[in-house]
Amino acid sequence: MTVRGALRRALCASLLLCTQCDNHRQATAPAVAASSAPLRAPNPIDPLATTGVAALPASSSAARAPSVGRELVVPSSQIYEVADLKPGERRPLLIFLHGLGATGKVAFDVLHLAALGARERVFVVAPDGNSDREKRQFWNSGPSCCNFDHQPVDDVARLGALLEKWRARSDVDPARIYVAGHSNGGFMTERLACALGDRLAAAASLSGAAPSAEVSCSPISSLALLEVHGDADAIVRYEGGSVFDSKELAPYPSIRQGFQAWAQRFGCTGEPRHGAALDLDARLDGAETQVEEYANCARGSVALWTVHGGSHYVGTGTQAFEAVWRFLSAHHR
Repeated sequence: MTVRGALRRALCASLLLCTQCDNHRQATAPAVAASSAPLRAPNPIDPLATTGVAALPASSSAARAPSVGRELVVPSSQIYEVADLKPGERRPLLIFLHGLGATGKVAFDVLHLAALGARERVFVVAPDGNSDREKRQFWNSGPSCCNFDHQPVDDVARLGALLEKWRARSDVDPARIYVAGHSNGGFMTERLACALGDRLAAAASLSGAAPSAEVSCSPISSLALLEVHGDADAIVRYEGGSVFDSKELAPYPSIRQGFQAWAQRFGCTGEPRHGAALDLDARLDGAETQVEEYANCARGSVALWTVHGGSHYVGTGTQAFEAVWRFLSAHHR
C-alpha cells in the first residue's frame, strides 16, 4: 500500500462524514459539486478533514413511498451501558447519529463516547444508518440530505422505535433523553426534533441544518435545541443552499433562517440574547464561537453557536463535544 493510500485509509477511519472511502471511487462516480474538482479541506493533515468529497446525484427513478425498513440493531461495540446502578436508579440516554459514509462505530470511537458514558454515567447508543448503492451509510432525514438513491426507508420510524425500546427500560430516565448528530446525522437530529420532540429533553445538530419548509413539524411541548455550525463550512454552507452545492438536491435553509424557524415553532418572542463567546475549536485563535439563544419561549428554547472560521467538522473535537454535552445534560423534561 502506498503512503498516500495508507493516509487515505486512516482519514476514512477517523471521519464523522466520510464520503470517499474504499467503496467510493471518485473516478467512476459522478460529482455533484458545482465545480468539477472535489471539495478539499484547508488542512489535509487534519485527521477530521476529508481528502475529497464526491457524491451521487439524485436517482432519476421515481421516489417510492417510505416504509419503516429493517429494525435498527446496534452492535454492543456501539453501546455504553451504565454499570453499578443502585436499585431503582435511572440514568440519561444519549443517541448519537453519524454522518454520511461514516458508521456508528467510527462516531463512538472518534468522540470517545464510552469514556463520556463512564464519566457521566449515561447510556450511549450510536446506531448505523442504511447503506446506499455506494455502500455509504446514511440517514433519510428528508429531501435535503442524504438519501441519494431515494430508498423507501423511514428513519424517523426506525429511530423512534429504537428510542422507545431504550425509553421503556427501567434503568433509563425518560426525562433525560438526548439526541445529537453530525452532518447527515445533524439533519436527522433536527428531523427527529420535529417528529419526536415530545420524547426528547434536548437535541444538538452539529454541521446539519433545519428541515426544509415542506417538512411538517409536530407540535412540540418542551425541547432545548442546539445548532453548532461553522461559517466557513464548504459542505453544508452556513448561508444555505444544497449539500455539496448540488443543483440536484433539495435546498436547505440558511443556518440563521433555521434558527429563526425553530424560534417560531417554540413560540419565542423578542430578540435572541448573546452569551459569552466559547472556544470550541483549538485550531482557531481565541474564543471564536458566537453564542445566541432564544430563551423567552412558550415551549423550550433554541440556541445557535456560530463558529467563526469553522469548517464542516466543528463540534467533533474533544473540547467542542464536551461543551455540547454540557448543553444537553443541563436540560430535562
